[in-house]
Amino acid sequence: MLASAIRSAAVAIIIAWLAAVNPLRGWGLAWVLGTAAFFLVTGLAQLALYARRLAPPITPYAFMLVDSLALAAVLLWPNPFAPDPMPPALPLRWASFMYFFLFLMQAAFSFRPRLVLWTGCCGAGAWSLGFLRIAARPESILDVRGETTSLARYLDPNYVSVLKLENELVAFLLVTAGLALLVRRSRALVAERLDAERTRGNLARYFSPKVVDTLAERDEPLGRVRRQSVGVLFADLVGFTTMAEEMTPEQVLTLLRDFHGRMEEEVFRHGGCLEKFIGDALLATFGVPDPGPRDASDTLACARSMRRALEAWNQERIEAGLPALRMGIGIHHGPVVAGDIRSRRSMAFATVGDTTNVTSRLQALTRDLDTGLVASGALVAAVEREAADAEALAGLVARGPHLLRGRDTPIELWTDGAV
Repeated sequence: MLASAIRSAAVAIIIAWLAAVNPLRGWGLAWVLGTAAFFLVTGLAQLALYARRLAPPITPYAFMLVDSLALAAVLLWPNPFAPDPMPPALPLRWASFMYFFLFLMQAAFSFRPRLVLWTGCCGAGAWSLGFLRIAARPESILDVRGETTSLARYLDPNYVSVLKLENELVAFLLVTAGLALLVRRSRALVAERLDAERTRGNLARYFSPKVVDTLAERDEPLGRVRRQSVGVLFADLVGFTTMAEEMTPEQVLTLLRDFHGRMEEEVFRHGGCLEKFIGDALLATFGVPDPGPRDASDTLACARSMRRALEAWNQERIEAGLPALRMGIGIHHGPVVAGDIRSRRSMAFATVGDTTNVTSRLQALTRDLDTGLVASGALVAAVEREAADAEALAGLVARGPHLLRGRDTPIELWTDGAV
């Protein structure tokens, strides 16, 4: 559609220019403008077919062949309404052949290398047929290869220059080949850009926009498998399974989409990595792919922001006559193994280790401790070491050591009120 629109606009400009500068008047000028308008009609016809998705794949090739033959006929056929009859060979001396480059421009905008080559062949072939038709006339005088054309021969109105035709065709076909290569290269660059945007889009599903910008600049975005300390957050809706039993599948999906969308916004706003959704739960990490100076503080700040986001959402749900939701969040800080988990068909970034398991069990303790947030002593200690904000730990209450399921050593727990 873009190629047809640009070609039609160019033809319209040429028609206006011919109307302004052509010395002919009356039927002679009407003939010139009418033949030029033919190409405006064919261009608009292509545009209409493409806009309505009615054009089969062969359409641009057929139109280009018809247009090339028509253009050669229009340029080389004498104007029947001209006041002075013109020798048939005289139009070959003009620079009319340059109008074929408009078709090359149209083909180039289509981003189809084969169409560009086809256009060049059609233009060269149509112009050659017109030349042969005129050269075959008995009164035509051709130059002789290897001999210098005399001035008298050149000034003869029936003189036909084979050398001029050769120069035109060679230049035209070279430009055609160059444009075809350029279009092919451009398509490859567009494909590479699409791959890069697709990769960036995939990264944006897991990382904050700030981290995506960093990863997009690297040849190996996530680096090698390594061990590092990170902040881990695990959040889960309380009583979701029971609630889902009374909802339709469509309502369940709508609820999960709203929950995921609101919570991931908070994760990304605090520079976290959204590692995975697990039904109504989510796992986020802070400090990947590169550790930061306030990973533990960001983990705690994100947890509190998620709780505030849930409170705002509950206000909307209550106003709509829907029940309020409860969420439990567990946060921890410690070493994990981070890297790509690959198979032959897929790849995912993950953090594995005891720290992730502990975080999941901290989240499960929110039911037993009747609170919305459980933080480990390791995370609190990390926040104190970062000293990012004197008020960062305000509101946290020490709950003493607790023994988690599957562990032999108790860990210190802190909570942040009940929800």
